Amino acid sequence: MKGANNRRIKSMNLSTVLQYIRNQGQISKAELAEKTHLSFTAVTNIIEKLLSYQVICTSGYDESSGGRKPLLYKLDKDRFYSVGLHLSLSRIHVAILDIEGNVYAKYETKTNGDALQTNAIIAQLISCIEEAIMQSKVSRSKILGIGMGIPGPLNPFEGVVLSPPNMKGLEGVHLKQIISDHFQLETFIEKDADLIALGEFLNGAGQGNQNVFYLDADIGIGSGLIVNSKLYHGFPYGAGEVGHGTINIDGPRCNCGNYGCLEAVASGLAIVRRAGEEIRRGADASFRDQYLQDENSVTIYTILDAANDGDQLSIQLLRESARYVSIAIGNVINLLMPEIVIIGGTLTHKYTPYFDQIKEMALSRIFSSFAHNIQIKKSELEMFSGAIGAAMHILENFFNKDLEEWPESLQL
Repeated sequence: MKGANNRRIKSMNLSTVLQYIRNQGQISKAELAEKTHLSFTAVTNIIEKLLSYQVICTSGYDESSGGRKPLLYKLDKDRFYSVGLHLSLSRIHVAILDIEGNVYAKYETKTNGDALQTNAIIAQLISCIEEAIMQSKVSRSKILGIGMGIPGPLNPFEGVVLSPPNMKGLEGVHLKQIISDHFQLETFIEKDADLIALGEFLNGAGQGNQNVFYLDADIGIGSGLIVNSKLYHGFPYGAGEVGHGTINIDGPRCNCGNYGCLEAVASGLAIVRRAGEEIRRGADASFRDQYLQDENSVTIYTILDAANDGDQLSIQLLRESARYVSIAIGNVINLLMPEIVIIGGTLTHKYTPYFDQIKEMALSRIFSSFAHNIQIKKSELEMFSGAIGAAMHILENFFNKDLEEWPESLQL
């Protein structure tokens, strides 16, 4: 037991030193010893080990305080990379990050597989990851793993997609195992909105806050929650399904099977449906003729473009959506009082008034005593936030891992 404890302590010390180097950017041995309360000798031994693995490198000299200038150490950003993928009903985004968390490469394409066809979806996911790696020219031996943001609900611990309302083809699929077996890399899957929340928390609008609520206003509506700086899964792993909370008890049937869900009345899918209903009732719209010729040719992007060009029906439907979303956000704030609420997704980024309307209406629905304390911000990472969050998830796992647990392929 004593030997095991000593190994555990050494491993914890190494992880602590590595985290300090990561957080500081560059740091000397003396400063590391002071901050970690380890002996200078212990820090020197850890530094030598990290140098042998090429995880860190020297980065010049610090200012001298009287003697020899001390060497500074930093992460070797070209040593390791992580891959993150975000799947949505309309698009697939892939981001490759270096070990410092900087975006090294991006790849984006339309989701062209049938949402009901399991093999088509899986084949496109694999193809997108392959293409992103090839275009980035990153050696596979340097890739730590693959993180994937997938429409929920899902079981992130077993890597199984459960029953995504808008992507039936993934229902019951052991996606983590399939991707891991194909690439022979460590793989994680998480609900897409959870990883967007994580990305914004670590690299975007949520930085500096411990409690973050993220809402994704897109073709569907999802949300993720950071509590005390940790991703909150709930029991067992179903937290954050705000899109499937009832917002209108007399509302239309949702793809999840319930009636009047936020997603059924305010999502991109709902807006497209409402546009069709209004046109069939005789309403005018800039895309009316297009819709009557081919209903399927009108998408949420058609409506967003029309709204930006001043189409009144589109503007009205987006404002109606923003009103429903603001009610949901007001309820979340009154229940949880997060430090910051972040709103992202296609509706937010493709139509500027949408965010402003949500913010104004949401703040009017919470206790006035707290309204001045609550931050409501637009997401900063925009459409790649899910892919960045997925790749950051891989990095977080790596930095919290014992050196001895690294895959052999990563050890020199």
